Amino acid sequence: MKNSIFYFENFIFDKRTGKISFFYRVENECEFMEEIVFPGAPFDVDADTESALKQVLFLAHIALGISYYKAFLPDDVEVLSGTLTREQAAFFDTFYLKGLGEFAIRNNLNLQGKIHFPFGDIVAEKFILPLEKKALVPVGGGKDSCVVMELLKELKVPATGVACGGSKSQSACAEKSGLPYFTFKRIIDPRLMELNATGKVYNGHIPITGVFAFLLWALALLRGEKYVVMACEKSANSGNMKQGDLTINHQWSKSFEFEKMFYNLTQSMTPDFRYFSLLRPISEAHIARLFAQKCSAYFDVFTSCNKAFKLDLNKRIDRWCGACDKCRFVFLILAPFMDKETLIRAVGTNPLNDENQMQGYRELLGLSGHKPFECVGEVDECRWAFNELKQNPAWQNDVVVKALEVPAASAPFDVAEEHLIPEELQDVMARFRA
Repeated sequence: MKNSIFYFENFIFDKRTGKISFFYRVENECEFMEEIVFPGAPFDVDADTESALKQVLFLAHIALGISYYKAFLPDDVEVLSGTLTREQAAFFDTFYLKGLGEFAIRNNLNLQGKIHFPFGDIVAEKFILPLEKKALVPVGGGKDSCVVMELLKELKVPATGVACGGSKSQSACAEKSGLPYFTFKRIIDPRLMELNATGKVYNGHIPITGVFAFLLWALALLRGEKYVVMACEKSANSGNMKQGDLTINHQWSKSFEFEKMFYNLTQSMTPDFRYFSLLRPISEAHIARLFAQKCSAYFDVFTSCNKAFKLDLNKRIDRWCGACDKCRFVFLILAPFMDKETLIRAVGTNPLNDENQMQGYRELLGLSGHKPFECVGEVDECRWAFNELKQNPAWQNDVVVKALEVPAASAPFDVAEEHLIPEELQDVMARFRA
C-alpha cells in the first residue's frame, strides 16, 4: 500500500476476566482487534506488578501487530498505545525485519530499510518483583519440550506446562509429564483470516515463538514465576538462505540472537525474570538422543508435524502426516537412537522407505535446493544421522537410505558455552556432557 500508515491503537486488560484486547488500524482500510484470554481470573496483583504488566502488554501490543501489519505493509507506523524507548524501537525494527524474512522471500519482497518504529526520549522503568523460582514451560507436543520437562524434574525445579489453544498432542504430552498444565486463548481477528482467503493481501510466516515470548512474559509476572523455559536448540541458529547481506532464518525467533535481544529487553524492565532456552547448548541430534533415553513414555503421543497445529481446526490432523519436511527430519534424526519398529509405530509410516520422499531428503541433506523453511536441523547433523543409518542393517536397505550418498559429517554432540541458562540451573550441563 502506498502512502498509508499502520496504527497501534490501544490495548485493554480486564483483570476480572483475564481478557486482553489489542486494537490496530490500517489507514483507509481496516480496523482489527485481537484477543488473548489468560486463565485464572480474576487476578489480584500488587501495584508494582500491575505497572510492570502494563508495560509488558504494551510491548506485546507491538509484537502481536506483526500479523496485521504484514497483510498491508504500509509505508509508516504510528504507536498510539504508549511510547517506545530508543532501545525498544530498535528491537522491533529488527523483530519485524528478521521475523518477516521468510515472508519477504516467499512474497518476492525486500523489507530492508522499510521498517522504523518511532521512539521518545525516555528510559524503560525498572520493576523489582517478588518472583518465585518456578518455571513456565511452553509445551509444543514435540520431542524438545518433552526433554525440557524431564530435565526440569531432574533439576527439581517446580514447573507448569502451558500452551496456546492446546492440541491433542500438547495436552497428551503434558499429561504424560505429570506436571500441572493450562492453556490460554488467542483469538485472531476473523477479518484478517477472511482477507487472507481472498488473496488480496500479503500472507505468510511470522516469528510466532517471538510473539508468544511477550505473552509468556506477561503470564509469568501474573503468576509470580521467575522462569520461562524454552526448548530452542543450537541448530535453530542456522539460517536457510541469504537475501543480500541479510540471513533469512525460518527459526529466527528461536535463535540465540533473538533470545539475547529478548533477554536484554526483559532485563531492562523486570531484572528478576528470566527467559531462556534450556536446550540452547546442544543440537537437534543431541536432543533426539536425550528424547530416546528419557522420554519413552511420550513415544505414543508426541508429534512434531505442523499439520497437527493448524489454526483452522478443520484442517488439523491428530499427529503425523509423514510426508512434510518436519516429519522427514524428525524421523531421520530419531532413527539412529530408537528401535526401528517403535519409531515407525510412533510416526505411523516410514518416510525413509518411500521413494516419493527422495527429493525432500535431498534438500535436508544439502544435496539440492536450500535448507527447507521449517524447524529442521542443520545439514551436517542430518548427514551424520543418515550415514549412521547407512551402516545399520536395520535401515540400510530402505529406499532413500540405499539410494543416496552423502558426505561424511562429524558427530554433532559438542556442548556449546553460548547460552543464557541461569547459574542455579547449570547442573544441566553435566547431563549434556554425560
